[in-house]
Amino acid sequence: MESRCGCSLQWSLLRHDTTLDPMCDTRVMQTILTAAGAVAMEHFMNATAMMKADRTVVTEADLAVQALLVDALARHYPQDGVIAEEEGLRKPSHSGRFWTVDPIDGTLPFLAGLTTWGIAVGLLENDIPVAGFIYAPPSNDLYHAVPGGQPCRNGRPLRMKQAGPLKPDCILLTHTRPHQRYELAPSFPGRVFCLGSASMHLASVATGGADAVLIGHDKIWDLAPGLALLRAGGGELRYLDGAHVTMDGLMDGAPAHLPMLGGHAQTIEALESCLNYWDPEAVEYKGHE
Repeated sequence: MESRCGCSLQWSLLRHDTTLDPMCDTRVMQTILTAAGAVAMEHFMNATAMMKADRTVVTEADLAVQALLVDALARHYPQDGVIAEEEGLRKPSHSGRFWTVDPIDGTLPFLAGLTTWGIAVGLLENDIPVAGFIYAPPSNDLYHAVPGGQPCRNGRPLRMKQAGPLKPDCILLTHTRPHQRYELAPSFPGRVFCLGSASMHLASVATGGADAVLIGHDKIWDLAPGLALLRAGGGELRYLDGAHVTMDGLMDGAPAHLPMLGGHAQTIEALESCLNYWDPEAVEYKGHE
């Protein structure tokens, strides 16, 4: 991806009121995300945490970045709807398409001064993720996928890791509190990492950085952008009961009803044999003994 320069060009594109097709020109989304990243970086290492009603954390950076993204999407794609994380923002669609917006996916790493957060924007058509754009401002990395193409990192098409038996060098990415809901069998041969961002996890799996991802009860703005990348790479996202993850029941912003595994189908099946999950309220095992 290009460096952060040419701000006058960026803002002229952002302010240009026209209808564009993200399938044809990913440069528009690159420009929007670069501008949003610049806003986020102004707050990075200098943000204050605020508690939302649902007991999750938000910062002034989340609000400022979301405002920029929603405004830019409205200007470029005025017929499309928007589902954004902060303040319950919903804009109806007149095209059958919705954009999902997570202004800072990984607010806790952001507040901690870690560099594993990202800005995530997804496009759904008839409730199906068809394109995803995930930008990591600290590293200036842009991950994206559009229909008919492979997942890309900084414009370079990449492939998922090869499916096969789990090996000692395999990497499982997980959310922040796996110890409260899961047991990973000693037979699992690989390593477990957490970046603190579902979007960054999915982008990493889709572009070959990690083998699989374990995601909790996340919401549509956490899932749609990365799921578009994962599917473009031939991967799957499944609930722990085996059902494929769809956006149908998540369009209202509700959390997913079960955790999920993403990766190659064969890799997911191998991980399921190593993983026990229990519902802390029901104290009921959902995995394998």
